[in-house]
Amino acid sequence: MPDKKQDLTSNPKEDTTNSPLSDLAKLDLGDTQSLLKLLNEFILQSYKVEKEFKDFKALIELVLEMIPQAVLVFNEDDGSLFYQNKKAASLPQLLDVNFNLESESEIRLETNIYLLQSSHVSNKTIITATNITEQKRQERLASMGQVSAHLAHEIRNPIGSISLLASVLEKRVDSNSAKIVEEMKKSIWRVERIIKSTLLFSKGVQANIKLCAIKDLQAQMQTIINEYAYGKDIDFSFNLNSIDSIYVDISLFEIALQNLICNAIDAIEECEDLEKGKVKIELFEEEGFYVFRIYDNGKDIEDISSLFEAFKTTKLKGHGLGLALSEQILKAHNGFLNANNIESKYFELKVPTKPLPH
Repeated sequence: MPDKKQDLTSNPKEDTTNSPLSDLAKLDLGDTQSLLKLLNEFILQSYKVEKEFKDFKALIELVLEMIPQAVLVFNEDDGSLFYQNKKAASLPQLLDVNFNLESESEIRLETNIYLLQSSHVSNKTIITATNITEQKRQERLASMGQVSAHLAHEIRNPIGSISLLASVLEKRVDSNSAKIVEEMKKSIWRVERIIKSTLLFSKGVQANIKLCAIKDLQAQMQTIINEYAYGKDIDFSFNLNSIDSIYVDISLFEIALQNLICNAIDAIEECEDLEKGKVKIELFEEEGFYVFRIYDNGKDIEDISSLFEAFKTTKLKGHGLGLALSEQILKAHNGFLNANNIESKYFELKVPTKPLPH
């Protein structure tokens, strides 16, 4: 009968003569400590590399979140989405776009225009979408401004001749025809106002600010009311007596006031059920600004968000430059043009009580 003790000691599973531990046991104490130190250093370096990688990855993700473009990364083998930043996630319509495109293309998503650009790295396709709506709008405005300025130049000379002939005719006609000539002159004045606004808008606004008497501005506003053609019965009231003078470029500021008064008249004209129109013009001081506020009881403002956008108008008589030009004029005065359509409808022009350096 075999010896059980002999069998146990000869079991190959417990033979440690060729194990790494037996090799480590053969090392003297100094070699073991050196090896352990080396292993410890290796582990520390691994942790350091891992941390640097995580920090670098977090930095890249932070940069991708901060850039203004939407970024998407797709796997080329199956077309699945690998990564998208928050801006891309806020535009889920991008995932429905066919990205089999050239290096650059443009698409429209709702009211915005995006420039799509693509590149390839390893087995990934990177897509960036840049919102170029404002850029396109500026290009469109520049193009429309050039065309409008050219037309204004072409129209100005014949309109000037017609205006001169109307003035001569007014002196020669009888009283029955005088009313017709007066309406002709008002229509000519309207065209001249559009031409002047177009040319001024196309070349830009620069203000020559000086002290201006309020009585002169009120006289000019009254002239505007007298020369503008309208059919409804409108009551105009002024409350400007509290202030004697303000610092403005009177030739420019008159245009801004003119545009807003004409806007108020047009809004009243477009209200078919309105029996009597009311336009109230106030002037007061508020927090370092003189404020002209023009109220009217006419048609409400439809889209206040795009109110001052050039060449965009909802008025039947509008040409789309009046408010945009008025805003330019107020900015040239270091002031503001605002509108309110909540409790009572009004526009206000705010200029500093003291002229500020540009």
